[in-house]
Amino acid sequence: MWRLADLGEGLRTKWIGVSSMNNPTRSDDTVISASGSTVCVKGFLRIAHMGRFFGAFGDAAKGPREVLVDLTECTGMETTAAAAVYEAIRGKRTASIRFPSGSPRLRELFTAFEQLPMPPEGHPRSWSLRAHFEGVGADVVSAVDVVSGLWGFGIESLRAFLKTVSHPSSFRWSLAAFYMEHAGVKAVPIVAVLCWLLGTVLGYQSGYQLKTFGAEVFMPDLVGYMITWEIGPLIAAILVAGRSSSAFAAEIGTMKVRQEVDALEVMGFDVFQFLVTPKVVASLLVMPVLVLMADFFGLLGGLLIGGWYLDMPASVYMSRLDLVMLPMDFYWGVLKGIVFAVIIANVGCFMGTRVRGGAAEVGQATTAAVVTAVFLVIVADALISLLYVRIRPAVVA
Repeated sequence: MWRLADLGEGLRTKWIGVSSMNNPTRSDDTVISASGSTVCVKGFLRIAHMGRFFGAFGDAAKGPREVLVDLTECTGMETTAAAAVYEAIRGKRTASIRFPSGSPRLRELFTAFEQLPMPPEGHPRSWSLRAHFEGVGADVVSAVDVVSGLWGFGIESLRAFLKTVSHPSSFRWSLAAFYMEHAGVKAVPIVAVLCWLLGTVLGYQSGYQLKTFGAEVFMPDLVGYMITWEIGPLIAAILVAGRSSSAFAAEIGTMKVRQEVDALEVMGFDVFQFLVTPKVVASLLVMPVLVLMADFFGLLGGLLIGGWYLDMPASVYMSRLDLVMLPMDFYWGVLKGIVFAVIIANVGCFMGTRVRGGAAEVGQATTAAVVTAVFLVIVADALISLLYVRIRPAVVA
């Protein structure tokens, strides 16, 4: 069902004169009556009168003939009341309106309602092959539009970042510190706990399998590789994407709704340098630290399960890690964190700039930011891992 809120604030403001014309007093002298298939409205129609109007409209719609809403004696109406009248008539196809001859603005208001795009009512009753492929095509076009828009946005973000590097005095370090606290410091507990739990789970599962063959001494090798290569950087990135990318999209999306971004552009601010660069810099500074912390707590979880389940001394666990792990394993995780930081910050800001509408659009942008950021993070992780396997030297243990 079409909602009154879909009319939009701009249309309500444009036609506010209709709701105030010929309304000198506040006395309720409005008369709404049904005579056969005709609904007559006399006086000024307010939204408070719509219960009476719908009752009369329902009585008139019981007959087989076309319902006629007679507004010839209507002195004016609130815009929300006019929208409700239009919705009632739109819901019954055999209905029409008789406008007053001396009030062309009322006719123009209902004409404007007809020009508004209306959402489809309900879902299609039957499955259609054509509709299915049309939906798939629309989704593909939307995905291509997002990818192309994100590519252009990334280029503009890089330009603003290089401009900041060349003129560091213009950078807002206080705002970057705020985002570092939000994206980094407040994410420490959940990253530490989850990676510690994952380290214990991986240690227990790999130790359980290796213990069957008497090879539990190799448990630290598996935990070390899985944590530093994949689990640590990926879990840290996903958690930051869920926290920060959504927050960036909601912040900029709300600014778009309030037209604050347009105001910044009018005042001559570089929007990318003012809004996007602090978020990117903050993400670049905190993500490598979070990745190293995730590696530490993941390996700590493996150490715990090794001593508790496999009766492995801590010295044996550490010696195995020292034997099979390379400093390059940790550096590569930090490199992943830098790439993930760029993806997370830019996707969140980009989805925020795409908001066109109200609060519902902000919520959709927030959800799209998290989904897109996590998807791109996993794609980037897969590509970087394939490259790392090719260039990492083998270790003979």
